[in-house]
Amino acid sequence: MPFDFKLPSSKTAEPMDEKTLYDTIIIGGGPGGMNAALYAARKGLKTGLITFDMGGQVLSTSEVENYIGTTHILGPDMAESWKNHMLQYDVETYEFVHVKSIEKEKDLFKVYSDDGKTFRGRTIILATGKRSRPMDVPGEKELTGRGVAYCATCDAPLYRDKTVAVVGGGNSAIEAIVDLGKIAKKIYVIQFLEDFTADRAVRGKIDPFRDKMEIFFNSAVIRCEGETTLTHAVIQNRLTGEEKKLPLEGLFVEIGLIPNTEFLQGFVDLNKYGEIIVDKHGATSVEGVFAAGDVTDVPFKQIVIAAGEGARAALAAADYLLSH
Repeated sequence: MPFDFKLPSSKTAEPMDEKTLYDTIIIGGGPGGMNAALYAARKGLKTGLITFDMGGQVLSTSEVENYIGTTHILGPDMAESWKNHMLQYDVETYEFVHVKSIEKEKDLFKVYSDDGKTFRGRTIILATGKRSRPMDVPGEKELTGRGVAYCATCDAPLYRDKTVAVVGGGNSAIEAIVDLGKIAKKIYVIQFLEDFTADRAVRGKIDPFRDKMEIFFNSAVIRCEGETTLTHAVIQNRLTGEEKKLPLEGLFVEIGLIPNTEFLQGFVDLNKYGEIIVDKHGATSVEGVFAAGDVTDVPFKQIVIAAGEGARAALAAADYLLSH
């Protein structure tokens, strides 16, 4: 008779409890964190997952076309699918908070959330991912949410028939141009380098919107202007020094990401980019602490790689508990 394997029926996540001692506490709810939770729970570990949002960067990704077995899926739908799969197992969660700090006391860890709660675990898996890199120019911070944005997937619908700009030339910038190209009146593209850096398979997506685009290569935004909302961006050509003032109603910053590791300063070893240094098992410089996904120094920041690293970290944590 063939083996009939069935997953447990779908259920709502149980909330994490401060009185519980977890075998592993996973910090981060992106592909690395959720896959780590799934693998840890399947290994029989008492598993808790703390995250501000389930899905991480994928929530702000319009389309995913390079995840094996899935030819095309919207980012939020992919995140929801991961969550539903993870919750087939005994994973307790605590959402909409950030971790403030972690302490190690002998063989246990204490995880402090920014709302005053403390959770205890035997091992830790760090999967906090990255966030959008700001331009750090005058006016940017003051006008964030008032015309300056970092997620075209989230905010593009607000700019129908308006003049906008996209800063950057990588894959995320191309996706932002596509999202905005369907609805915006005009799109300025400001790219620091002399050409786009996006994958060739992605660049062609902007071709249908060329007639409404004006591209400035070798250029950077040096100032955002506006009293209460964004009205202009001042750009500068890096080669000639020439400045130009662009009338804008929206500006989308897509110039890369920075790791969410500020709370880990002095706790685990980080490289010069602020990424967590890990070995081939996903182990960090602190015994019992593992890491996975974009927050680590592993090259090639991809969804499928983060998910694989999450599985690896969970398996390594399980082995660590068995040997200790």
